[in-house]
Amino acid sequence: MRLFIGIGLPGSVAETLAKSATKLLPSSASKLRWTPPANMHITLSFLGQVHEARRKVIEQALFRVRAPRMQLELAGIGVFERVGVLFAEVKHTPALLALGEQVAVAMERCGFAREDRSYSPHVTLARTRERLHLRPDAADDPAFHQTFEATDFRLYQSLTLPGGAQYNVLRSFPLD
Repeated sequence: MRLFIGIGLPGSVAETLAKSATKLLPSSASKLRWTPPANMHITLSFLGQVHEARRKVIEQALFRVRAPRMQLELAGIGVFERVGVLFAEVKHTPALLALGEQVAVAMERCGFAREDRSYSPHVTLARTRERLHLRPDAADDPAFHQTFEATDFRLYQSLTLPGGAQYNVLRSFPLD
C-alpha cells in the first residue's frame, strides 16, 4: 500500500481553492490533472510503498505525536517547475514545522528515511508535464490567502485508479 501522512483541508477551503485554481492559468494550458477538492491536503511525510504488516507500527508511532491544534494560513500560489506542480503555499509557522519534525522523527524510528530536501508545506492543485505560466494577478486571489484550523493529522492511503488518484484516510490523529 502507498502511504503518506498529512493534514486534510476543510471542504469549504478545498472547494474555494479548486474553483479559483482553474482561473489561474491561460486557456492555452492543457493536459492538467487537477486535484479533486476531497484529495487536497498538506503533506507532512511521504512514506511510499509500505507492506500492510507495518501499518500498526506506523499508527502506534503517530499516536505518540503530541501537538496543539493550529491555525494554518495559505500564503499565495506557486509552481514547482521541475516537476510540473501548481500549488497553494502554506505559511511556515512554528507549530506546523514542529508537527512536521515530530512526524519525521516518528517515521525515522519506524525505519523510513527522512527526505533530503527541506520541508516545504503546500497544497497541490494540479500537475502537468508542460511548463506552467500563471496570470500576473494570480497571487492577489483571496482564495490563496485563507486561514483554517487544523484539528488532526491523518494517515492516508493513495490508490491509483483509472480516473486518477484517490486518497483514503486510514486513521486520524487528534491535535490537542
